[in-house]
Amino acid sequence: MDELSMIQRLLDEDPPSPEVVARGRARLFGAPAPARRASVHRVLAFGLTGAVATAVLVLWAFVSGTGTPSPGGGGPLVGNGSAQSVLLAAAVRAESARTSGTYWHVRSLSRATLPHRFGHGQNHYTLERLTVTETWTTHAGRTLLGRREWVRPKTAQDEAAWKRDGAPTRWCSGQTDTDPPQPICLRVAPGTASVTRFGPDRFQVTEGHNLTFGQLQRLPQDAGALRAWLAGIARYDLDRSASTAVVNMNVESELCDLLVDSPVPPGVRAAAFRALAGMPRVTSTGPTHDELGRPGLGISIRPGVHGVLVLAGGGAVAARPGEITRTLIIDPQTSHILADQMTIGHGPEPTVDTLILDVGWTNQKPHTPAFPSALPPAGKESSA
Repeated sequence: MDELSMIQRLLDEDPPSPEVVARGRARLFGAPAPARRASVHRVLAFGLTGAVATAVLVLWAFVSGTGTPSPGGGGPLVGNGSAQSVLLAAAVRAESARTSGTYWHVRSLSRATLPHRFGHGQNHYTLERLTVTETWTTHAGRTLLGRREWVRPKTAQDEAAWKRDGAPTRWCSGQTDTDPPQPICLRVAPGTASVTRFGPDRFQVTEGHNLTFGQLQRLPQDAGALRAWLAGIARYDLDRSASTAVVNMNVESELCDLLVDSPVPPGVRAAAFRALAGMPRVTSTGPTHDELGRPGLGISIRPGVHGVLVLAGGGAVAARPGEITRTLIIDPQTSHILADQMTIGHGPEPTVDTLILDVGWTNQKPHTPAFPSALPPAGKESSA
């Protein structure tokens, strides 16, 4: 059983039927509303760049009124120092982005702490999985996915225990559900690399709503219209009892996904920045830098609801409940997203951390992802 199958069993819920998806698409593209609404009270978000590679799912549990608003953080930004000023300035820069090229190319590096302790006897340690993901998408929507994946001890403390354990270079547990089955293994750097054809010729805007490249180009370029369009999708997927806070949470997530890696035209990216600037629980965290030292401006989104972060790796699955915070680090010079982080609860570091190494239109042909020239430093010491 592969990791996605393990997650599916943990969630104990079948995917939506083709009929449900068809009704959603009909609603999305302006067809008459169906007589029966989908009764869904949760959304599976798989939108983080690189999350496919690291087998991470986010399960939002819609509980209105849980959590409290996060105060704005940090020192001065630009303008009046607010998140709104940062996002509105980014919108202006986004409008002048390059639009020509053969492929929409995204190269990212993601990290996720595996939910399983490794080692023997007194030599137990935690591993984190690092994944370089590259996608090349044509104007027809055909996508090639390149991936390089490996693990390393999470901290210096873990590295010492790993060395005492004999410094193993591979950990295998279970098999894939492919024909023939293959062992599911974790390997130390440089790991394994591949390039494969990935998915249908569609781009996921939200769970069950996939658009062609042409449809992405026709998304609203007005902030209010884009936000209303996304809210309409969210309300269609949710129970009628879903609160405004729950709808806003979905809209915020979808806006972030459009900004991180979707091949939308400059006007749509600018509209997404402006729409996010108008959301109620978006705050600034001040000037900062990502884990590669690149300077940027931080934006934090805390929707005030709780969820569960489901992680899989090394033959183990773990579900971590708590309030989920999403943080974007924006390059003020280009408006590109440098880092997309998700934290569960009040942990000192992101549970999932994705660095965007390169994004935009290119004529570069697809290839096996190279090992990165720079890596984030190891995590902080932990007694866990």
